[in-house]
Amino acid sequence: MAKRVFYGSTHLAIRRTTYTAAGVKEAATSFVAPRGIQSVGFNTSVAFEPIFQMGQTELYGRTESQSPEVEATISKAFDGTQPLYTTIMGGNDAVNTKQPTELVLNHCELDMGIYSENVPFASGTPESAIYCSGMYLTNVSMTFPIDGMATEEITLIGDTKRHLSSSNLNVSTFNGAGQGGSGTAPAPYQRWSMNVEGSTLPSGVKNYAIQSVSVSMGMGREALQEIGTRGKYCRYPTYPFEVTTDFEVIVGGEMTTRGTEPDGTTIAAINIEGYDFVNEIGLACFSADKYDITPGVAPSDTNILAGHIDVGFRDQEIKLIFCGSGTTDNLTIDLGKKCRATSQNYSGGDTGGDNATMSYSFQSYNEFKLTHAGTFATDATAVS
Repeated sequence: MAKRVFYGSTHLAIRRTTYTAAGVKEAATSFVAPRGIQSVGFNTSVAFEPIFQMGQTELYGRTESQSPEVEATISKAFDGTQPLYTTIMGGNDAVNTKQPTELVLNHCELDMGIYSENVPFASGTPESAIYCSGMYLTNVSMTFPIDGMATEEITLIGDTKRHLSSSNLNVSTFNGAGQGGSGTAPAPYQRWSMNVEGSTLPSGVKNYAIQSVSVSMGMGREALQEIGTRGKYCRYPTYPFEVTTDFEVIVGGEMTTRGTEPDGTTIAAINIEGYDFVNEIGLACFSADKYDITPGVAPSDTNILAGHIDVGFRDQEIKLIFCGSGTTDNLTIDLGKKCRATSQNYSGGDTGGDNATMSYSFQSYNEFKLTHAGTFATDATAVS
């Protein structure tokens, strides 16, 4: 019997429904159990509009203005196993090298089994479960700090949530999950897990001491209703999908060799030539060359003074590579070649002793392509 629920007494399973390029539906028959799950949360909302009538102040009635919705938020440790985004969207074969626009029809079911608190690990028949169906991904974010655990957080939205007893479970035993309560992460994230030399980084970041990296993508969803039924007609994606990439670096000398401390002759500057701008006031129009945003072609200082766009504010390519436990284990997050800086922020360096840092935020759309190899490609274990 469970007097309480804690991390050791719950297990999460996912069953995916995917679509081929031709639009053919492929529904999985079994649930899979992703590894490294840190937390699962559910939020249910129902919207009603009040109805009143003349002659009374008391409520006259209510009408449902929006179908009930359930939102699930799942957090996973970056541990060298398959990303949760990949697992939810259909697994390695369905997601590898695919853009999110190719995966928008895919959705899943969630089943969180709840066990007695005195079991050594969550296995066997759950005492109860929380089940959700028709769940579509609406947001994915990955955070890679300099210290501590890197995490991936997924948000899903759907229409159905049920609390199940032991008599009507979807996942009856969770057999095969968690290696019998003794699972081991193949490659927990360390700050050296990122292959900085192999990654493609933007101006102002690639040759400086990186402190943190984060990537997020929003996949908006709207429910389309129809007269004659309470349920939705469909839940369609709202384009474009905005992708944001943030970096924080130490304000200091540009490194010529990563992993080697800069010497005393290094100038304490942060990419002086990359993010300059001069707004020319009063000009009716700009010539075509001032609008030139060819990636990698930096204008001269004279051109900057004339209002040309500096190289840092042009389209740039961002591709992040992370390593696993072996040389063949890696994950590539390709954000495309049209990432544009939207902000640059200098902070720190105050009398409190903080180091000065520069933060950059880049924006792109509809490009979030994962390429998996080794343990990152291994699909989650099927459970019954």
